[in-house]
Amino acid sequence: MGYFAILGLIVWAVLMVLIFKKAGYSGLQTIFLFIPIVNVIIFAWFALTEWPIEKEMKELKARLVFSGKDTGFRDKQ
Repeated sequence: MGYFAILGLIVWAVLMVLIFKKAGYSGLQTIFLFIPIVNVIIFAWFALTEWPIEKEMKELKARLVFSGKDTGFRDKQ
């Protein structure tokens, strides 16, 4: 039974690293998820703040609008 728990923890950690990286953060930030109480704060911060990838998208959209090019892309509203 202990082996499955360790395997599950490893799989969970790897998946969290991938999610953090995909969002534009360092994968090392997942270390905070193993600290009690801090993990809840990090999870809330992760869910409620603007991700680096979102900031980059806004900057790119602003550049397109400023340049006057119409790409046909529209924001979902």
